[in-house]
Amino acid sequence: MKRLSTFALAAFVLFFTSSCEQIKDAADITFETTFDETFVVDIQVATEPDGSAVFTESATIDLNDGDVKDYVDKLKNIVIKKVQLQVLSSNSAPNAEVSGTIDLGGGFYLAIPPTNIQNTFDTGTIIDLSDNAGAFNYLKDQLLNQKMITYSLNGMVSEVPVVAEFKLIYTLDVTANPL
Repeated sequence: MKRLSTFALAAFVLFFTSSCEQIKDAADITFETTFDETFVVDIQVATEPDGSAVFTESATIDLNDGDVKDYVDKLKNIVIKKVQLQVLSSNSAPNAEVSGTIDLGGGFYLAIPPTNIQNTFDTGTIIDLSDNAGAFNYLKDQLLNQKMITYSLNGMVSEVPVVAEFKLIYTLDVTANPL
């Protein structure tokens, strides 16, 4: 009889413990959020012998801002859904192209393919930047562990003048548990 009551107590504790964990997991919330940064590029004079010019800008994604701030200490997972480049305005040479990288640090980057600036602005095209050798996972890990990341936009324009506003848009799915 003593064994039966010990077994019943152990089964009850095991059931209750796993049920509490299931209840806590049921409280998980997942939502989509975006972080974006606008970069103004105004290049009137070529910096390279071939008539092109280079530029570097930096920005920070900080989870303590925006939709995530209320859950920053309760994050369970982040999925980087996409990173996009949009040209918000342009008064550039008609054939000027932008290309380059978004340097996330740690040797991880996202490539910006050669893109005609004026045409991209005129058509409203948004360029999807594809994951490169685990860059999305690196970005996710940095955001989960450090709650922020500072990155650099290292660009090159094929000719001048270029006066344009570029917007980088990071779209994330965030899972948190408010309990």
